[in-house]
Amino acid sequence: MADPLPTSSTTTASPQPPAALIWGSGALFGPAVLGLGWQVWAQPELSHRLLALGLLLTGIEQGRMAMVDLRQVAAVGQQVEDRQLTRFYKILLLAIAGQLVGFYLAAAGWLGVGAGVMMMSIIGFNLAAGLQLQPAVSPPLRTITLRERRGVLLADGLALALVGLWLAKVGRVWIGGGLLTIASSYVGVKLIQSGRRSP
Repeated sequence: MADPLPTSSTTTASPQPPAALIWGSGALFGPAVLGLGWQVWAQPELSHRLLALGLLLTGIEQGRMAMVDLRQVAAVGQQVEDRQLTRFYKILLLAIAGQLVGFYLAAAGWLGVGAGVMMMSIIGFNLAAGLQLQPAVSPPLRTITLRERRGVLLADGLALALVGLWLAKVGRVWIGGGLLTIASSYVGVKLIQSGRRSP
């Protein structure tokens, strides 16, 4: 007698982000980026302008990365059915939502608080995800150990510490310049990595 087919309750469904969600995730960053552009122009203090500019650059890149990550989830979901992928997808959506909250707070004028919320969302994602998606490679899922993530987490922790110092009004111009430098470097590295992956 043939074995019974698994019931729907035991079948792991692969996450398939719809196109509207993929494009919408990137578009949602748009108003926040425009608001940060206004903050760069309207803030009277140099320290605030530097932080706003750093957040603006980061917001543009995070909006692009949200779309890239969701596209990768969709691509890998067509190849495998894995609970790790479902968990990654949920963590990714939470991280995107947290980042949006942070960027919109910053765009409304709460630059330091918004930056802190955004950084905590990124750190939370890097701590919890523990998975790398590689749609063009077999297998398309690779577990990333905490040791492998150590450098990224240290950089994120440094940025969050600088935001804390900025909120505490410690050397705000220097801190703002440092955060802008970190943001510029981050965007540059991501663009180089994206170029290398392109055919």
